[in-house]
Amino acid sequence: MSTQSFSVGKPTLQTALLKYEAFPDFCRESKTLLAGNGADRVIEIGTLLGLYTATAVAAAAAAGNTGNGVFTLADPAIAAGAATGVYQVVFIEAAANGGRFEVFNPDGVAIGSGVVGTAFTGTVKFTIADGAVDFVAGDRFTVTVPADGTKLKEWDPAALDGSATVDGICIKRAIAADGVDNTVLELARGPALIVADAILWPDGTTDPQKAAALAQLAKAGIVARPS
Repeated sequence: MSTQSFSVGKPTLQTALLKYEAFPDFCRESKTLLAGNGADRVIEIGTLLGLYTATAVAAAAAAGNTGNGVFTLADPAIAAGAATGVYQVVFIEAAANGGRFEVFNPDGVAIGSGVVGTAFTGTVKFTIADGAVDFVAGDRFTVTVPADGTKLKEWDPAALDGSATVDGICIKRAIAADGVDNTVLELARGPALIVADAILWPDGTTDPQKAAALAQLAKAGIVARPS
């Protein structure tokens, strides 16, 4: 069982967190809250929420690849905070019994490069073995980090179960009893304005992790401003 503590006082009123939303029927969603595990799961107003998923990360070779080396995901296959979506692993340079590739995140941004036979240990983690036929420029693989979670839990920047990506923020206190799912009211999208000081950051959250979480909220149209 894991418990979570927070570094600031809990906002007891929705208005302490939520200062503006354009259309409540559009911005809010009632979603399933994952059951407690060994104890009640208590979600306070201002808690960032992530989607839990038990679906495994998957890799696949593109149809028409020339090289036939084997692609093997590491265990775990992703780093904490990995974005959900499809990563592209694209060969950019051929070499006898080798080859160089570049890795792109789901937004198409290059996040690193590697070579055949050496483990790639970035946001996604894998090794491509040499095969009987060498890879050529343009050969590719995909790595899919699932976003099919249907239950919310506390955002955890170190999690590998999908909840490291912010889905929204709690705007009404909710409790899921041990072993029993419940519902939670989430501010899932904007246009909306929240008070940054009312966000309940888990103890130990670093400034870069906070910045990444705020960027994920902003991407959904939820802007955090100082009180």
